[in-house]
Amino acid sequence: MLKNNLFVKVALGSLLIIFLRIELVFSDLLPTGGDMGAHIVPTKFFVNELFNNFKLSGWSQDWFAGYPVYYFYFPLPPIIASLLNFLFPFSISFKTMVLISQILLVISIEMLMRKNSKEFSFYGFGVGLLYLLTESFTIFGGNLASSLAGQYSFTYSIAFANLSIFYLMKSNHRYSIEIASLLIGLSVLSHLIPFIIYLPLFVFYFLKSDTKIYKKIAAFMFFLFIAMRFSILLFLNLEFTTNMTYTPYTQVSDLVKSDILPFVIGAIIYLISSNGKSSLKVVTGFEMYLLTVSIYLFFYGPESALWNGRIVPFFNLAIVVLFFKLLQYDIKNLIKKIQGTYPLTIFILFINSYFMYLYYSKWGNTYTTTTISVILIVLFMFLISINSKKLLIYTTLVSLTFGTLSYLPHWLNWNFSGYESKNNWSDITTLYEGLNTLEPGRIMWEPNSDLNKYGTPMVLMTIPMFTDHESVEGLYFDSSITTPFHFLTVSGVAERPSNPVGGLTYINGEFDKGFRLMEEMGVDYFIAYTTSIKDKADRNKNFNFLFSNEVFNVYSINSKKVELVEDNLYLFESPDFYDRLRNAVLREGTEQSFFEASFESFKNESNFKIIEHYDTSFAEPSDKNSELLISDLNIQNELITFTTNKPNQLHLIKVSYFPNWKIKNGHGPFRISPSFMAVVPKDELVEIKFESSIVEKALNYLSIFTLFGALLITYTYKKRFANVK
Repeated sequence: MLKNNLFVKVALGSLLIIFLRIELVFSDLLPTGGDMGAHIVPTKFFVNELFNNFKLSGWSQDWFAGYPVYYFYFPLPPIIASLLNFLFPFSISFKTMVLISQILLVISIEMLMRKNSKEFSFYGFGVGLLYLLTESFTIFGGNLASSLAGQYSFTYSIAFANLSIFYLMKSNHRYSIEIASLLIGLSVLSHLIPFIIYLPLFVFYFLKSDTKIYKKIAAFMFFLFIAMRFSILLFLNLEFTTNMTYTPYTQVSDLVKSDILPFVIGAIIYLISSNGKSSLKVVTGFEMYLLTVSIYLFFYGPESALWNGRIVPFFNLAIVVLFFKLLQYDIKNLIKKIQGTYPLTIFILFINSYFMYLYYSKWGNTYTTTTISVILIVLFMFLISINSKKLLIYTTLVSLTFGTLSYLPHWLNWNFSGYESKNNWSDITTLYEGLNTLEPGRIMWEPNSDLNKYGTPMVLMTIPMFTDHESVEGLYFDSSITTPFHFLTVSGVAERPSNPVGGLTYINGEFDKGFRLMEEMGVDYFIAYTTSIKDKADRNKNFNFLFSNEVFNVYSINSKKVELVEDNLYLFESPDFYDRLRNAVLREGTEQSFFEASFESFKNESNFKIIEHYDTSFAEPSDKNSELLISDLNIQNELITFTTNKPNQLHLIKVSYFPNWKIKNGHGPFRISPSFMAVVPKDELVEIKFESSIVEKALNYLSIFTLFGALLITYTYKKRFANVK
């Protein structure tokens, strides 16, 4: 039996990183594919604008007429990319960050499968590999397919949560409880859903631990240092997000996917067999908890607060860990029944050869180097395991995983070979070159699934990364309250709109209305892709044709970013803070929300504006004898300035509302329909700045205080107990 064998670890590690295309990860090409091809924009923003200025959150004008960046989306992956950026170009840093998440997930499952804290589990690594490479879903999170679609944050969160449970359950490390608390904190900073799922189990093992109370207090303070600022700010600002209202799944087949079904059946058969009762002693609370909670939440969880598709990764993890623990328990009996080493060796060699043949027949001609490398490593593992019947059986799990792959090698190549390698990428570069000759502005573009040939249908979300312009459409749908208004607008000016926000009624095909709403949204340019939309834009006199690169037509629109509010005002009375918070968390409310009233008004093109927390005494009556003159308008990420000839009157600024915006001398900003800001400046020179709130500043200091408190407690009691000894 090989224990802690360096050759096994090196072989398995090499197998994983070679399959994940390490050579493409370290090529200076920007990754693409699914959401990943758009994630590069805010990550680059984080590296350049936030991390380098010692900030974790801020405001970006890149998408959605401005949105709060990393208040609602998770900052740990871009922090990792920022640190890697000290060593590598951004493209390599980003892909390496994604690669680390996959490796970390497999390692976390391997550690959970260990018999003790220090003995490396060949078997556990194989289980982790199998879990990572499941292909039955591509968006829920946890597996490689989801990570390639952009859900690598979710993968990080599960990995850190797994590791936190390992350090509580199995580790003998001197600071195991402190490490576990730090890891569960990192899970929060990676994604909220895995943290919420794992939290009850973590708390149970945390309280159950016989660790001294001072260490538990210090560990809790370490957790607060990591997680407190982000989670509290997310919670308090949740009302300024968009509810995507996903349709829940209802069928058992939606939870039990085809590639997991054999393990479900196997676990059930095994448990009801004669050996079932004795084998239960290897089952731990971890997998039983995950299994119970995932089944319950999938079918009975609150629909409005959690999309139940997100539960599938936890069910999968519970099943594979449960099944392979049960199988591992009885492998000794299986081996004893097999007489002689050679028959078993020959049989396993045959099985491995068959699966490797399947793997080569699918991918050998396309990705020859990678495929042959994987096969050689599996052969090497077989050879070094030849004297261990257990390890011989475990190699079959690895070869089975690779032999049954159907699309992941292609997707890895598509994503990591980058935008620049796509056959038609010159269409995008010539478009961006043309845009860079225009005055900076806000761009709405026609979405279409055919854009995937450039790397992802979301390719034009990269407009802010390659040009001086803003894209109205961006990736972080939930993070902006302007999201629904954009998708309503673009549904009228697109041949095949995506209409991703559930529960809304759209204006598909109403091109002229779409144009009017574009004006309301402060759009400066429009990019048409399909022939039908180009024809409609050409016939509409309000669209000024600028240029074409034979694929995309670019038009300008005469819209304004700042206007006087001369419509009738509807003063919206918001519910109290508790009701708003409850509605934001549960996505349920008995009263009409500001969004519902605003969306109805925007869609119906009503002749009134809805405004919140506004007193009509703030502004003078509108002077209609003279025209509003706005000059020196400058909209930056965290500063808006302009000069107006009508101070003391209500101005609409077409930038998304968020409570951190503050006017230097005047009243406001107020939230006004559709989702913008309104101010009453007292001077002709108007200055509105995005600032850290009092709560943010307090949390910054409190986080530092908890860190020093945790270190002080640890040091003090460590010294005291050392003196006692």
